[in-house]
Amino acid sequence: MNRSIRIQRLAPQDRERWQALFYRHQQQSRRRRLLALRSLWDGESMAEVCRSQGVQRKTLEKWLDSYLHGGFDALLAPQRRPRPQTLNPQRRKVLRYILLHKAPADYGIDSYQWTAVHVQDLLSKKWGLSLSANRLYEIFDELGLSLQRAHRDYGPAKPAERASFVKDLEKKPPRPEPTPPL
Repeated sequence: MNRSIRIQRLAPQDRERWQALFYRHQQQSRRRRLLALRSLWDGESMAEVCRSQGVQRKTLEKWLDSYLHGGFDALLAPQRRPRPQTLNPQRRKVLRYILLHKAPADYGIDSYQWTAVHVQDLLSKKWGLSLSANRLYEIFDELGLSLQRAHRDYGPAKPAERASFVKDLEKKPPRPEPTPPL
């Protein structure tokens, strides 16, 4: 059976829901899909709808098929376009190694703690990449790294200074009380 005929058969029962969805969805891309559907309900040809909505026939057919197979939910579902990952798997491994085994100071960053800002600096210096802090937190989670609040860290202590500090902290034996003269 022709798409247009099947869509016109569904028209009477879906008009009220169509109106509610048209008012609810403010995005132009979703409204275009709804308007194309209404135009077909009203008896326009597919060529006329393509011209009025400014879309290719294949795009219109895809919209109509999604409506016929999944209803309004499928028609108004967000469009997903696969994007290539900015940080490919090999670079993720390198980044994980760096975060676990290197300090920011090794890369010219004046700190001893990794923060999202420091990782952003590292990625831009090393590979010319720019990622948001939110995306970095997602990547940290995917890499199995926990996010901890950064705190002040003064770096590794010098052994000699540390030993003298600890020695000063140790309890000293109480002084013997002087004995009164006889």
